[in-house]
Amino acid sequence: MLIKQFGRSKFQMKNKKTIIYIGGFELPDKNAAAQRVLANAKILRELNYNVLLIGIDKELQNDSDIKKTKRTIEGFESFSMPYPNSKKSWFTHIISAHVMKMLLLEMDDVYAVICYNYPAIAMYNILQLCKKKNIMCLADATEWYENSGGGVLFNSIKWLDTFLRMYYVHSKVDGIISVSTFLTEFYTKKHQSVIQLPTLYDVKDFKYSKKSENKDKKTHFLYAGSAFTIERVTKDRSNIKDRLDVIISTFVKVHKSNTEFILNIYGLTKENYLLVFPEYKEILFKLDKHILFHGRCPHQEIIKSIQESDFTIFIRRLDRVIEAGFPSKYSESISYGTPVISNMISNIEPYTQEGKNHFELDLNDENNRVKKILKILELEEDTIDDMKFYCKNHKIFDYRIYIKEMETFFQDIKNQGNYEIY
Repeated sequence: MLIKQFGRSKFQMKNKKTIIYIGGFELPDKNAAAQRVLANAKILRELNYNVLLIGIDKELQNDSDIKKTKRTIEGFESFSMPYPNSKKSWFTHIISAHVMKMLLLEMDDVYAVICYNYPAIAMYNILQLCKKKNIMCLADATEWYENSGGGVLFNSIKWLDTFLRMYYVHSKVDGIISVSTFLTEFYTKKHQSVIQLPTLYDVKDFKYSKKSENKDKKTHFLYAGSAFTIERVTKDRSNIKDRLDVIISTFVKVHKSNTEFILNIYGLTKENYLLVFPEYKEILFKLDKHILFHGRCPHQEIIKSIQESDFTIFIRRLDRVIEAGFPSKYSESISYGTPVISNMISNIEPYTQEGKNHFELDLNDENNRVKKILKILELEEDTIDDMKFYCKNHKIFDYRIYIKEMETFFQDIKNQGNYEIY
């Protein structure tokens, strides 16, 4: 496609092909952010861009040389910044654009910079650098951070950072990649160029395991995630995101019907859980053959368990923080061929099909939840196999189906920069 410039464009980058993706993702698969960024990078690679990834590494020292962290991940050149672990490093992290400044001084082929949930002031400084060099600056927005879990000063800084990023800095960038309907609707009121991408995966590499291959004939459910940060909730449970306690209490009631099931829990140990919910100690002891805690495990081990499960399950509280994000555990499970059981959240609703890839639970009605799980436990093996087959082959979260949409998104930004296409 030929692009002819007329007038003075704010993007004079016809021959620039590198896109820098920078943010708090831990490559290759240490957090959900890494999964999202890798899938988005694959879309950009399909569009013939060279993508450079700049993530974080919690094992690096604060004075580490970023140039020495170079490695190749799934064909992408990547570098890592140290995760800030002191007040001084945190202050530098939230205001400084020194890494990007260094990169832009050494590179002359940068087409765009994508900032993943980046601190407001640091991102504003990156935006200014991009403007000076006629480079697109985009935001990948996947969170609306809550102001809890710290002292008054920490919470105040976090509130200010969130406010500045969501209401001011993101309104100045050239385009926004939104993860949810909530954020898309929020940003389209102020911004012309917004694309909505849920957390995506490379579906062609996935396999699924049939229910009929399960030798013990029990129905296997799986929860995987960080239900809570223990230090934040031992005194106050009000900010718990994933209601694992609701799931467990539901299965306690289900067990009274003498049903056979296994609920595997990844991400925390039984001891972790009891620190926050000590009243469950006797219950979990009685159900120790049905509710199994595995703690933190390598991502590939969890993936294998997802594939071998009949259903994954999660229940989340409903508020702005939850509605603004997107549960990667949903798209990951569907993509690996395992249907999901959850309460309904607006950001997953467009992708759910009751009885095909999803069963809805009521967050506020325990009797309803128990009845629903009992009905699920009555499903024939063939029915579950059909659901797993549907999840694997429907490919609603395959990054490939969004390639054309991303191409249009970039083209719209170019058009707004006074480019004539012919």
